[in-house]
Amino acid sequence: MSAHATAEAPSTAPTPEFCGKYHFLLRRLHSLTGILPVGVFLCFHLFTNFQMLVGNFQHEVQFIHDMPALLFIEIFGLWLPIGFHAALGVVYTFTGVPNSTAYSYQDNWRYTFQRITGILALLFIFVHVAKLRWGWTFGGMLDTPFYLSGPNGEPLAKATTAIALQHAFPLAAIMYVVGVYSCVYHFANGLWTAAITWGLTVSVAAQKRWGQVCTAVGVALAIFTAGAIYASLTYKVTDQERAMVAQLEQAEASGASMEAPAMPTH
Repeated sequence: MSAHATAEAPSTAPTPEFCGKYHFLLRRLHSLTGILPVGVFLCFHLFTNFQMLVGNFQHEVQFIHDMPALLFIEIFGLWLPIGFHAALGVVYTFTGVPNSTAYSYQDNWRYTFQRITGILALLFIFVHVAKLRWGWTFGGMLDTPFYLSGPNGEPLAKATTAIALQHAFPLAAIMYVVGVYSCVYHFANGLWTAAITWGLTVSVAAQKRWGQVCTAVGVALAIFTAGAIYASLTYKVTDQERAMVAQLEQAEASGASMEAPAMPTH
């Protein structure tokens, strides 16, 4: 993270009236939601995935699923902040213009890469949620359902996560790597610029010190991600686990067909 206070202050094209009127407030809310709760959730989520390699992944995922008022927490503690941050980020992405005459070459590249990774992260999160929550398969490319437990409570979190990443390899793995590392860079770099936005790192020396902290955070999250990917790709899914997944899929399909309304006849 380079130490230049001008990195996140490029000249901008005219913004929509609302964004222009409340520019000061919206900038700070945008940076804040990128850290709390979105960034904190990212750290927690990637550390949980890292348990695929070093810990008890099944226990960690089960703990999350057993949290009280989970849907309430997801809506108000995650999806609404992500929606606000993403919507405002899209506005800034398509109205901001890096100023190469006033800012350094490195800062302009960091500014541009922050916007690119923001869009990639948004697309990845959409696909991730659409797959896990809504069951979208995207033409069969991601036809890998996630099951926490088998028919009789057998642990399946690790196996189904591994199947998801091994399915359609290397395409699924490449998409995951690009998506997650976009999230990591966007958060780590955004953490650095947020301190400037809030006036917490005024001097170049302070920005350099904070940049070192942000770099360490980014490296740690990158290691968590690499560990989870390695564990997923090298996990040997047993025939029994595959049979349980097939059984759950069949039961799910049967239940859906039974609940589906009868097609009208003409």
